[in-house]
Amino acid sequence: MFADLVGSTQLYQRVGDTSAFEMVDRCIRSMRISVETKGGRVVKHTGDGLMAVFRDADSAADATLAIHQSVKELPSPPEQQRLAVRIGFQFGAVVASGTDVFGDTVNFAARLAELASPGKAIISAETARRLGPEWRSVLHPLAPRVIRGVSRPVELCELMCEAVGELTIVQSDHFLLDAEPELHLYVGSSSLVLNSAHPSVRIGRDPAADIVIGDSQSSRRHAEIELRGDKFVLIDRSSNGTFVQIEGEREFQLSREEVVLRGRGHFSLGRSCASSPQLISFVCL
Repeated sequence: MFADLVGSTQLYQRVGDTSAFEMVDRCIRSMRISVETKGGRVVKHTGDGLMAVFRDADSAADATLAIHQSVKELPSPPEQQRLAVRIGFQFGAVVASGTDVFGDTVNFAARLAELASPGKAIISAETARRLGPEWRSVLHPLAPRVIRGVSRPVELCELMCEAVGELTIVQSDHFLLDAEPELHLYVGSSSLVLNSAHPSVRIGRDPAADIVIGDSQSSRRHAEIELRGDKFVLIDRSSNGTFVQIEGEREFQLSREEVVLRGRGHFSLGRSCASSPQLISFVCL
C-alpha cells in the first residue's frame, strides 16, 4: 500500500513551514497508527506519505478506511484547508531486503496511488477478487487503463470507502485547496497553462496541434495531456514513444502508456530529453 497526502504543498505556502509541518506530521502519525492497528507494517515514509505491507487484501482495505477516517477527524483551524489522502494497494509477491520490499507489486501499487482521487483508493480487479464480500459490494469498476510499466490495459476498481458501515468519508470535492490545480508548459519562448478552464492539450507534428513539435521523430498526433480530478496525465499515442524526466528521478519512456505528471520536469517526443531539439518543460502547481 502507498498512502499519499494531498494538499500539503499548498498548506506550506499558506501557513508557513512550522504550522504546515506540524499538521502534516499529525496526519502521517495518524496514518501510521491506522496501518498498525489493522495488522500492517509501515515499511517507510515516502515524502508526505507512507508505504506499508499487510498479510492480506482485507487488512489493507480495513486500513484504507481507517486512514481516511482518522485524517478526516484530525483538528484543523477553520482558516486552514483540510488535508486528504489518496491510496493504492496491490496484492502480490514482493522481494524483501532487510526491512524494505521491492518488485513489480510495489511499483504497481505506487502507480495506483498516483491515479487515486483524494479520499479514495484504487486497486486492481485482481486484488478486488481477493477481498471479502463486504468490500466487494462497495467496489466501483473503472475503465481499463494503461499503467506505466505494464504491457496491456489493466482492469481497475475504486474502493468506495464512504459506503462502508456507518462511516462517512468526505468526498474529493469537499477538500478545498487554495487554488485549482495548474500545469505550466514551456517550449522555447512559448508557454501554456492548463487548468479547469483549459483542461487538455494536444501535442505533435500536426499543424492543428495545440503544441506543434516539428522534429521528425514526433508523430502527427504524438501525445496529449488532460486534467483528471486534481491530476494532469500525460498520454503517449505515438510510434516512437515519449521520454519523461521528472525532477529527481531517472528518465523513462512511455510507449502507448500514460503517467501522472508531478512536481516539475521535462518530456520529449520520440527521443531522449538529452538529445531533443524541442524540449517541453512542465511545472505542476
